[in-house]
Amino acid sequence: MRYIILFSFALFLFGCGPKSIPYSQNTDTPDPNEVARRHDNWGLEYAKAGDLLQAITEFKLAIENEPRWALPHYNLGSVYGNMGELDRAIIVWERATQLDTDFAKAYYNLAVAYAVKAENALGSDRKLIYIEKSILSLRQSIRVDKSTLTAAQMDEAFDSFRDLPDFMLLFEDLEPE
Repeated sequence: MRYIILFSFALFLFGCGPKSIPYSQNTDTPDPNEVARRHDNWGLEYAKAGDLLQAITEFKLAIENEPRWALPHYNLGSVYGNMGELDRAIIVWERATQLDTDFAKAYYNLAVAYAVKAENALGSDRKLIYIEKSILSLRQSIRVDKSTLTAAQMDEAFDSFRDLPDFMLLFEDLEPE
């Protein structure tokens, strides 16, 4: 199961398939300051090199310098996700979607994280809550970028509830009339 998580997060940290899901469709977001951009870039370099603790430090510094910039929140969540710290990843990705409501990748990663939490949940009530959150996040991702639907159709993270009516509705809503 851990390999599915790592694969999913790595896939969406660096792009998914031939057509990458964009970070955001929002063009109204102001440009971040240079210091924040440098820390975010350094964080990406450290993450790619496997130094996840230093990457976390750099992403946090980027956030400190530009708290309303969604991208370092997303990147920090991706590092936490790769470390298996889903609760921390979820918190940071939720913040990224608050800052940028058109952040398809952040919504998609939330959907995957909640799907993994559902699979590991003890008790059917808790499992249903995570499944609902996963489907809601996936719906938001698809709202922003329809190509997310293709990724969702193949992603193993959704296998355990792929046959649920709410999940199948995601696909029916987008079929041509």
